[in-house]
Amino acid sequence: MGEVTNAFVTLKNTGGVQLTNLKATLFALDEGREHPDKTIEISSIPLAYEVTIKLTADSTYQQETPIQIEVTGDSGLFQRVGSASCRDIGLLAPNPNGLYTPVPTIP
Repeated sequence: MGEVTNAFVTLKNTGGVQLTNLKATLFALDEGREHPDKTIEISSIPLAYEVTIKLTADSTYQQETPIQIEVTGDSGLFQRVGSASCRDIGLLAPNPNGLYTPVPTIP
């Protein structure tokens, strides 16, 4: 693996039930080998909680990288969103100590 693309994703439970057995996957148009952090599984997100995760995909060195993130769970496919370039998303990464831990959603 050479260049990688990281995506920090915040999943929020704004529905009426606890979300269970979630799987978030990062897809890159120019993906090389499958990265071990391409998919993250989250056992549950309680109602009115959110969790921030880091996903990584192997990508081409110094190239624009169109990406998509897919989220599935016990209820099926939640959403698949993307961006034409990972540079369109932003440059600020969250504190790594706060990743993968559900916290109450801030109103």
